[in-house]
Amino acid sequence: MPEPLHLAALAAAVIALAVAIRCAIDTRRYRRQTEASADRARQALAEIKEIHRDH
Repeated sequence: MPEPLHLAALAAAVIALAVAIRCAIDTRRYRRQTEASADRARQALAEIKEIHRDH
């Protein structure tokens, strides 16, 4: 039977892995949102430049 200390270490490792996975998912989600926001800003700037160019 595993010793309680080994079980505690295993549990801590599993929790640490779960936290690391969650952080990676959140980072990817944030990056996608940031890239989408930057794309919208670039598009708006291009439209503004086009409007000013036409006038």
